[in-house]
Amino acid sequence: MQPPRLRRFIPCVCAFLWLSAAFATSAEIRVIYPEFEPDIDGKEVDWIYGDYLMKNDQISVTIAAPIATRDANLTIRGIGASILDLTLNHPSNDQLSAFIPTAARYQFHDPSQVQIGRDGDAVFWQCRSSKSLAGDGTTATVRYRLVDGNAFVETTVWIEGDNAETVKAFDGVRADRSFAMEQSGSVAYCSDAFFRQTIGFKSPIGTEPPQWKNGRPAELHYGDQHVQRGDGLTTWTVLLYPATSPIDLLAVAEGSPLAPAMHTFEVPLEIPGSDEKAAVRRANIVLRQMSGSEGDISKPFRLQTDDLGIAHARLVPGQYVVSYKAIGHTAFVLVVKTSDEPQTIRLGTSAPSGFTATVTDGDGTPIPAKATIYAANGDHPDFGPDSTRTFVKNCVYAVHGQLHCPLDPGTYEIHFSRGPEYNSVNRQIQVGKETMTELSVQLDRVVDTRGWVSTELHSHSSPSGDNTSDQYGRVENLLCEHLEFAPCTEHNRISSYAPHLQQMQLSHMMATCTGMELTGNPLPANHQNSFPLHHHPHTQNGGGPRVDPNPVVQIERLAMWDGGSDKLVQMNHPNLHQIYGDLDVDGTPDKGFRGMLKWMDVIEVHPLETIFQDVASKPPNVREMRIPLFQWMQLLNQGYRIPGVVNTDAHYNHHGSGWLRNWFASSTDDPAEISTDEMIRQAEAGHIVMSTGPFLSVVGTSKTGEAPAIPGDDLSAGDGQVNVQVTVQCPNWLDVNRVAIFVNGRRSEKHDYTRKNSPELFADSDSVVKFDSTITVQLDADAHLIVAAIGEGMTMEKVMGEQYGKRPPIAVSNPIFVDVDGNGFQPNGDELGLPLPKSPH
Repeated sequence: MQPPRLRRFIPCVCAFLWLSAAFATSAEIRVIYPEFEPDIDGKEVDWIYGDYLMKNDQISVTIAAPIATRDANLTIRGIGASILDLTLNHPSNDQLSAFIPTAARYQFHDPSQVQIGRDGDAVFWQCRSSKSLAGDGTTATVRYRLVDGNAFVETTVWIEGDNAETVKAFDGVRADRSFAMEQSGSVAYCSDAFFRQTIGFKSPIGTEPPQWKNGRPAELHYGDQHVQRGDGLTTWTVLLYPATSPIDLLAVAEGSPLAPAMHTFEVPLEIPGSDEKAAVRRANIVLRQMSGSEGDISKPFRLQTDDLGIAHARLVPGQYVVSYKAIGHTAFVLVVKTSDEPQTIRLGTSAPSGFTATVTDGDGTPIPAKATIYAANGDHPDFGPDSTRTFVKNCVYAVHGQLHCPLDPGTYEIHFSRGPEYNSVNRQIQVGKETMTELSVQLDRVVDTRGWVSTELHSHSSPSGDNTSDQYGRVENLLCEHLEFAPCTEHNRISSYAPHLQQMQLSHMMATCTGMELTGNPLPANHQNSFPLHHHPHTQNGGGPRVDPNPVVQIERLAMWDGGSDKLVQMNHPNLHQIYGDLDVDGTPDKGFRGMLKWMDVIEVHPLETIFQDVASKPPNVREMRIPLFQWMQLLNQGYRIPGVVNTDAHYNHHGSGWLRNWFASSTDDPAEISTDEMIRQAEAGHIVMSTGPFLSVVGTSKTGEAPAIPGDDLSAGDGQVNVQVTVQCPNWLDVNRVAIFVNGRRSEKHDYTRKNSPELFADSDSVVKFDSTITVQLDADAHLIVAAIGEGMTMEKVMGEQYGKRPPIAVSNPIFVDVDGNGFQPNGDELGLPLPKSPH
């Protein structure tokens, strides 16, 4: 059996248009371009212009164009000829990262090998491989076939060549993180219960299911009964079924050849005092089919209602025992009879228990806020995984200040917060059965940050490809933590938060711009953020640059992108030892990647608490030299005036952003008026204070009478005397007990103040201003001054969660550069007791 030559070859866009239009009511195939975009929903949608869409009345499939540069995202690369999006049309919900024919053992890089066409009631897409990675002389051909009315796409692979009969038969599947790999009957499937997608895989021959092998991608192996071998050819076929859930899948893949009717499930919600129609979000529905005269029931299958309170499943006609449970709602069981007609099944009205809250500022205006909920018995509520939106584990994000939060009966402690410029409010409530407690919460903005705005320059969500977090949920997280400027920085893809802010009608609450993190090898040197970058939606990398194996080339490429436009280039979580002079981190000095330094506008330097540690006495292994703050101060002493920043690099939405932030000097305190251009200028100037929460103000003055200096500025002090005004402010959930000045990266023993040794300098714990003092520093030579404030032995756990909140409250300023001798600031070259690698050249 040879790969078929399709009956019609479509060589041009006009022909694609014709093929789509001629069969608009049946299966169609076409190239994707701006006038004909797929109507596909889901957080894992990855198609771009130039890819292909196959669609019939049941399902939609997108196929990556077979070109060498086609990457889906950071971790799914060289993806030509793979299925990127696969979903039912109703409901449309793509959660598949990729189905990869031959598990990438063959590369599909030649678009001239594509053939598409129609054969009776089916459409086809077919491509021959460009290369075998095994180098065994074999080639692969993949064909996708979609028939009118079918709820699956047929995938066939042919391996040809002298060694073809020895090639193992398996494909690859990227269904990431929350997917489970399972089998039932003749079907293998991966299922994400929470995000409501299941993908089934079934061979049209044989009765055994394909077998899973864990990996990245997961491998789907086909047994001898699924594979045909002979005459220099190995071939296998698998049917791919998108579904809402395992019970939905098995009704189609193991049931009648005709697709069963789609049923809709709702759990109505009673809202006391309201006639508003609502349903229970994220209700866990369990279905068991009844059969036989004895009333036997099948194994249980799970459905979950979405955030609108709806669940869908195609069901074999019959009787089902249906139960449901949701946080804050009484469990319910009933028997439902389904037919071969679509039905809407309402599963009994449920009166909730929990609380409602309105969160306002001091003026009574509703504001974005986070509620973190702890159960007294330690069994904290879990509303959904850390990759979802709005209700995330034990957090609730309320971007409009309104919460309707279900809770099971019990005793709870709720921490309402809005980032570290606001006091938090702690409420303890007793939740009774079917009772909603009404709360009114006022969060006062007590920390005075006039002239400064809070920023987060590095966070991620699902488009990055190394996590599965909902991007809308990331924006909720940023808003509720009171980040006022946050560019979008997905891995290797220019993207935007603006559509989410517009959907929320909160564009005035947070300034943003398009950007990206360019992530390549070697690690960790080859990670750089940049913004703003021009966004070209639905194009490769969103219009951004590609990675390069030489970090110096890559960072220059990024800096010069968009015609050398003005942008900020940030070095992310670096091993500066590697960059400065040990590129292979073997401990032997070499040329490193020092050429990168001239392109860096700012450098990430967290964790901040290392500034108080004696790093030089116990340095880490050079391969794990993650002490960027110490190394940054070493570089400052060598004359590299690159400002420091801190960012969360958040990949998930449960307290992901907010526990680290920068305050940038700003001409406006209104997020609606923040200019990206000004943020770049302030960052490049080093007008930055880095923090896990405390707000630190540092102003230097001298007797020369020149303007006061803030972090990043130069200051002339001919007599060597500098007055440093240090003020630390904290809301009621943070505190500091130590303030120190670092001179050229070394802690000044004279100017190291603690609440124990200098109690008169520290305010009471209930004061917002924790420290406010003018410190006179006497210098003998030029020096840069850094101020740090920390709450030693303290945490931020209740507000920032158990993972991130265990860190201490701490703030570190960027340096003020003091010129003593009048010839401009001169670095002192001090390596701080840990020699930098010296290039042998």
